[in-house]
Parts: sequence; structure tokens; C-alpha cells
Amino acid sequence: MEYDLKIDMFKKFFSFSFGVWTNAIISFFTVPLITWLIDPAEFGKAAMYVTTYSMLLTVCLIATPSAFMRFFYEKKEGERGTLFWSSLFPTLVTWCVLLFLILLFRKQINLFLTGQTDSTVHIILSISLLLGILQAFNQAVVRIKNQGFKYSLLQIVFSISNLGFVFLYAFFLERSFLALIYAHLFANFITLVVGIALDRSFFLPVRIKRTLIKEVLIYSFPLAFASMLWWLLNWTDRLVLRMYTDFVSIGLYSAAFKVANLIGIFTTGFSNFWYPFAYEQFEKNPSNKDLFVKVFDHASFIIFTLGTGAVAAKDLIFLLFAKDYRTASHISPFLLLLPMMTTLCVIVGRGIDFSKKTYWGLLIDGVTVIFNLIGNLIFVPVLGARGAALTTGVSFILFFLIESAVSVKLYPVDYDFRKVYVVTTVFVINAFINSFVEKWYVGVLTSLVSIAMIVFVYHKVFKKTVSIVKKILIYLFGRTSEKKE
Repeated sequence: MEYDLKIDMFKKFFSFSFGVWTNAIISFFTVPLITWLIDPAEFGKAAMYVTTYSMLLTVCLIATPSAFMRFFYEKKEGERGTLFWSSLFPTLVTWCVLLFLILLFRKQINLFLTGQTDSTVHIILSISLLLGILQAFNQAVVRIKNQGFKYSLLQIVFSISNLGFVFLYAFFLERSFLALIYAHLFANFITLVVGIALDRSFFLPVRIKRTLIKEVLIYSFPLAFASMLWWLLNWTDRLVLRMYTDFVSIGLYSAAFKVANLIGIFTTGFSNFWYPFAYEQFEKNPSNKDLFVKVFDHASFIIFTLGTGAVAAKDLIFLLFAKDYRTASHISPFLLLLPMMTTLCVIVGRGIDFSKKTYWGLLIDGVTVIFNLIGNLIFVPVLGARGAALTTGVSFILFFLIESAVSVKLYPVDYDFRKVYVVTTVFVINAFINSFVEKWYVGVLTSLVSIAMIVFVYHKVFKKTVSIVKKILIYLFGRTSEKKE
């Protein structure tokens, strides 16, 4: 039974991660190519557009996709379509309000994003938000129905569409940030069309129920504020950089983020799989806490090993980037803490959701955001982008510490936090050396020592991980042999 559950978990994780991995491979080669086409200042403008887009999308969604996924398994199959539209409707109303405000303050928005008032970026932003809302719900349906390969297909469609448009615009029109933001708009549209074409069951017919809207909003409102605080936690660094530096520094910082997002491959794939899987397992057997412990131990070992390996390879990776971007290699180490700590929070933070006490998210995010803001205001004027990376990385450690403590109180699970504290300390020391010591061989040496220490701390998990991988490979090759026969 346990073996079957592991295989089932692996298959679901692989199906949700396949598209993310494919996107990562594409990005690994295309992001450096884009840096040869677009200079850091233009890259910085595109980063500020993404910052604003993500903030406004968070406002529009008001966490209703999370409510839709949370209540999905509680509703009968005939009620799920109504739940879908009852969750979507409030976001469309919010978008209409934001559209009015964007048009009213278009000059100020354009100046903040591009440094010019006579830009049409506000129009692109408005349309992108509407597409982003629909795409968020489209993905929520796919995730909660555990349609991993369909989710991966949509990820690949987005990535290829985005890539194709960037190069077409840059080569035939102009090499500016507009290539990136138009590509984002185009890719969102194509992906949405493909997603609806594959499954229209939730989009049609349109059914709304007042009592469901009320239920969704009661659950999602605390999450909505928490989502805004989460956005601030993720994007405060770029806002402060915009205050104290120029678009070039923002561009370099964003390039460093692209490298850090390589670890986000695991984080994104895991979270897409884990949220619906955890909810499903909790509904079936709330007392099965050993599953959470084992997943936490293995995920901790994997994510810290991957993160430290990325630190060791940072200078090699940035050789692929245009020369003007290569100094960003020393910004990336602390940024790796974002996907790493997020992965751990995805596992341990579910106690807050299971207990439906989502208001705790406000307190957790609020404390961390204040810490992050103060840290950025102190260190960015002194250390620039490296100061922003250091503060943001440490803020995510604080976020994990608080969320894990609260979640375990609400849903007691015997996680082994001591190991995580040890390897986190090791990683922070290694990241500091790699950020401020510019001799590449020193960084590689300290990273290798760090990996050795991680394996030592997690030696039992390491052995079990190797054993599980062997069993999965035997299972896969066994299935392949059966098909051939």
C-alpha cells in the first residue's frame, strides 16, 4: 500500500512537473539569448511591468482560486461548475474597478513603468490582467482535477508562444522591453484558448449562486490580504531598487532572479502537485501525518542540495549571458532561498488551510513584510542589488520559521526541524561567501563542502532517496518491458 502511494505520488509529481522542467530547459537557453538582444535597462523596465502586473493580478483574484480548490472536494459533482463561476465572478468585478483606476491614472502608471508618460503600456496591462484572471482559474481546474500532463502541456504552450513572439518582435520591430511584455500578453492568450478548447465543462454554462459567492469570499478574504502581503514579500526588493537605483540595477537583479528560478522548477512542480494531493489525503485520512513527515524530510534534502549546487555553478551559468549581465552572478545566491523556503512552507503550512484559520496568514506575512521592507531600506542604499538579495533571502527564512510554528500548533505533525535549521545555517554562510567573495574557486570549494555537510546531516534520507529512485526506475523499466512484450 505504501509502495503504491509512493508510485502514485511520483506519477502525479512528474505529470505536473514535466511542463515546468520543459519550460526551465527552454528558459535556460533563451534567457541568456534575450540578454544579448535586450540591454539591462530595458530588461529592468520589463521587470517593473511584471512587478505591477503580478500585484494587480493578486488584487483581482482576491484568492478566490484557492477557495475554489479548497471547496472542490466538498461539493457534489453537479455543484462544481456553479462553484467555479461563483468564485470567478467577484474577480471580474474587481477587474472592472481596476480597469477604471488604470485608465484614470495611466500617466502615473506609465511613468513608473517606463519613465515616460506617453506610453500605451497601461492598455497592455489591462488586457493582460483579464487574460491572467481567466488563465488562473483555468489552471486551478486542471490542478484540482489532478490533470498533470494537461497542466504541463499548457505550461509548454505558454513558454513556446512567449519565446517565439519575443524573438519575432525583437528581430523585426525593436529590441526593447515591449518585446517582452507583448510576448507575455500573446502567450497568455494562446494558452487560455488551448486550455478552454481542451476542457470547456467549467466555463459553460455560466451558473452563479449567491450563497456560494458568500462562502467563497468569507474563506478567501483573509487569504486575499495574505496574498497581497505575500506579493509585497516577493516584490518589495524591486520597489526599493526602483527608489534608490536605476533600471540597469533592476535588470541585473532580475537576471539573477532568472537563475534562482532554476530551483523554482522543483518548487513549482512540487507545489502544483502537492496542494491538491495534500487536500485529497487530508479529506481521506486526517490522521495520516507520517506522509507529511516523510515528504518534508525528502523535500528538504533535495531542495538544499539543488540550491547549493546552483550556487556552485552560478559563474558557469552566467557565462551564457551577455557580458553586461555577468556581475549578476553574485546577486543570485541569497535569492535561491526564495524557492527553497517556499518549498518547505508548501508542506508545513497546510495546517493553516486544514484548520481553515487562514487569518494567520495575515499575521505571518505582515511580520515578514515589515522585516523585509526595513531590511531593504537599510541595505539597498549601501549594498545595492546584493543588499536586496540578502534581505529578501533572510526574510523568507523568517517566514518559514513563523509559518511552521503556527501550522504545527494548528495541525500537530512531528517534523524534524533541527536538521533544517542546521542546513539552512550552512547555506546562509555559503551564500554570503559567494555573494561577497568574487574568486570563483572559493565559491565552488565552499559549495562542495556545504553539499557534503547536507548529505551528512540527511544521511538516512539520502539512502532512502537513492532506494526510492531505484524502485521508481525499476517500476518504469518494468512497465516499458511489459509494453514491448
